[in-house]
Amino acid sequence: MNSTIEKYIYAVTKYLPEKDREDVARELSANIEDMLEGDRSEDNIRRVLEEMGSPYELAIEYSGKDRYLIGPVLYPIYLEVLKIIAIVAVVIGAITFAVDMIFKSNNLDRLWDLPHILGTGIGNTISILMGFFFWVTVIFAIVERNRFDEAILKESKEKFKVSDLKDIPQTTTKKISKVEMGFALFFTILFLWIFVFRSDLLAIYINGNRAYPIFNSDTIRSFRVLILLAGGFSLVLTSLKMIFGRWNPFLGILASIYAMVNLAVFIIVATSDKLFNAEFLKFVDEHARTEGFNIYANLDRIILGILIFSAVATLIEIGTSLYNGFRPDKSLKGITGGKSKKTGES
Repeated sequence: MNSTIEKYIYAVTKYLPEKDREDVARELSANIEDMLEGDRSEDNIRRVLEEMGSPYELAIEYSGKDRYLIGPVLYPIYLEVLKIIAIVAVVIGAITFAVDMIFKSNNLDRLWDLPHILGTGIGNTISILMGFFFWVTVIFAIVERNRFDEAILKESKEKFKVSDLKDIPQTTTKKISKVEMGFALFFTILFLWIFVFRSDLLAIYINGNRAYPIFNSDTIRSFRVLILLAGGFSLVLTSLKMIFGRWNPFLGILASIYAMVNLAVFIIVATSDKLFNAEFLKFVDEHARTEGFNIYANLDRIILGILIFSAVATLIEIGTSLYNGFRPDKSLKGITGGKSKKTGES
């Protein structure tokens, strides 16, 4: 296929959802060939492509949408994120219901409490759904409004010329696994909700009763805003990774900044006074002393060891993020979006 035609098809299909690109590329290639009528001279190719107009405007025609809050490229990813949030909300509601029922299992009036417990679980589920749905929608809407490059602005103001076409990227960075991002999003939301809003669930249970909560809920509450901000940063980063689909310098730097912020928040929370519940420490100490271990005398050392491990893990994460963001994947070198057979792929 002529390189100019390849660049034009790539310029159109890069604005479309990945699942539609190959079909649109084939259809667009056939239309161009028909319009050329056998004359494949550069002048005729230029004339045909300029008659077809702006790649961006043509992409809008193929997508069938012009005005939208979240466009056709981001919408499938947006739905995937919402599905993950829905699953997390249901899981959290189920956990809340199950734990509350277990806690009341020795209560003869537990059947009378069932509607209240069930209502609380459903309320938690709806609350999580509404809250995270709103913020995810805001994130995707902002990205949608800012993802268009200067080429689009130029196309919207000036008549399209073949000379405006850019070369198809010859190398690309490492692909980001949507499955991994899905799990990351799932556990981030699960952790945020349980640790920040229901830290009482994190406890040592004895005989089916909530006996010794691990953390001091008042201390956790004092750091709620800080933890939620770090969690929000994680949500934004994960969403952007799913949107871009591949590592780039921006993601590498952003992931590195997040790793440092996350470590700073962890250090602040972990070194705070009265982080652990006094009854929990007493319970652990009573059982540990039988093995000759004093939890009170060694607690600071344990926390220090965890902090050192976290710092090393953060450094590794920063190095990996920057490496993935700036180093092209050599195994993909030479791929130009598929060329003649897979022109529509990016």
